[in-house]
Amino acid sequence: MKLRTRHLKTPSYGFTLLEIMIVLAIVVILGGMGWNGYRHIIQKAGRSEGRAALLQLLLQEERHFSHQHRYQGFTAGSGTGGFKWYSGATPETSAYALSARACDGETLSTCVLLKASPGAEGVNRNYGDTECGALYLDSRGGRRADGKDCW
Repeated sequence: MKLRTRHLKTPSYGFTLLEIMIVLAIVVILGGMGWNGYRHIIQKAGRSEGRAALLQLLLQEERHFSHQHRYQGFTAGSGTGGFKWYSGATPETSAYALSARACDGETLSTCVLLKASPGAEGVNRNYGDTECGALYLDSRGGRRADGKDCW
């Protein structure tokens, strides 16, 4: 008795495991390259949020000064006097915690120093800015940061 072997003449449809693994490797490599750029953009957006919040807070402090003849100091988390102590829409989504104190060697009746601390307590702890650190703004127009080229 002779065994007959069947040969399929029709093409097979689908992908082999090797083809799927190659495509998956390419997707992972491209995703890894894009992640660094995305993370950089998120950090720049957070830094812009901090700068805008400091400028808005300084305007609020100047309004307070025009009525009370002194600036209002507060710490992050307290928000005394109606001042917003976080940079975003809510504390949980904010990149920076804001605070205000008298400038070095002065009182609140002459100068206020505003500080935006990245990822501080009470705000989004996942946000961090090791390149710039904290941002500072004073009522005399001085702007600085813990890092370089952050303003």
